[in-house]
Amino acid sequence: RVGDFWAALRIEGVRLAMLRRLVEEVFKWLPSWTPTAEVMMLGIKYDTSDEEQREAFLEDFRSRLLLSYRSGIPTALKLVSGQEIDSDAGWGCMLRVQQMMLAQCFVDLILGREWRYSPERDLAEASAYLDIVSCFLDAPDAPFSLHRLVDAGQKLLGKEPSVWFGPTSAAKAVGHLFELIAQGGDEISLPSSLQGVACAVFEDGPIFRDDVAAKFVAGARAVIVLVCSRLGLKEFNVAQYRPGVEACFTLPEFQGLASGNSGSSAHFFVGTHDDSLVFLDPHRTLPALPTLEVVRATADMAGLHPTKPLPLRWARLNPSVCLGFLVRSPEGFSALCSTLSAEPYADAFEVLDSRPTYAAHDEADVCETDGDMVLLG
Repeated sequence: RVGDFWAALRIEGVRLAMLRRLVEEVFKWLPSWTPTAEVMMLGIKYDTSDEEQREAFLEDFRSRLLLSYRSGIPTALKLVSGQEIDSDAGWGCMLRVQQMMLAQCFVDLILGREWRYSPERDLAEASAYLDIVSCFLDAPDAPFSLHRLVDAGQKLLGKEPSVWFGPTSAAKAVGHLFELIAQGGDEISLPSSLQGVACAVFEDGPIFRDDVAAKFVAGARAVIVLVCSRLGLKEFNVAQYRPGVEACFTLPEFQGLASGNSGSSAHFFVGTHDDSLVFLDPHRTLPALPTLEVVRATADMAGLHPTKPLPLRWARLNPSVCLGFLVRSPEGFSALCSTLSAEPYADAFEVLDSRPTYAAHDEADVCETDGDMVLLG
């Protein structure tokens, strides 16, 4: 009977989680949420109680690149069973979130933080904007396409298409692709405007200075730093970690947070507002974008920019996170390390000079850790 009692509790817990997910999905389709307090978005502060600043924030937010589920992908993804699938709907949300974080890094590096999307300028042939978009097309030859991220996940972690990724495994897949490009390990290369960009992934929490320094010594002109961590056991520890994570949104080096809500979907967080984070949502399925010609032809119908910001309360943030930073020089990285070693960041970050030998572990450990973030799609 005790077993029946606990089984009933588990069933009730599943029902409550499903109900909560339903409420969250319905909320997305309600009239737009309107910010009314201070918003801190990727290093820029907006007082949205002022109508002019609110509009400036919305223009900034709508200029971010939104990469979402796609269907009708021309080159299908192959499962181990031999079955082919032409969509990532229901399982690819964290991979799309990682694409968005990379896209934000590229935008900041090439176009600048003050850039705002203009269809007339940015959809012109051979624009810098299209160079960035080309990296994420739904085609096997795009540097950070769904195809290549899934392939990296298979080789590194044994994750085949249709298997969910968490923040850590998605970041590891990104890091692997950067390494392949740097080593000339395949025929894929970055657009000329993005060549010389490197990536350092820290999958266990601590940041190791030597890892990033080595990228600059090897000739990198900028390094994307992905810091993966678990900030709480079963839920995000608001009291301990919110101050440090929230302060990241004030930093010019910060490029966003890949995580999700508690025990559910993956989101890309780009700002804070009052007691909430502001995010882009990849959970809308649109037709595939396999070429730049399709992107230019479909224009606004391509869905590459969000229409409205969405809030998530800090208490609902998933404890599994990946925080992205962009550093442009060894001196800039050193300054960032000093910042993250001080309050209020120090509770959320650890900075060490070099990677201890015992820090090496099997990739399977990363996969097991990621399992703690349950992504329902």
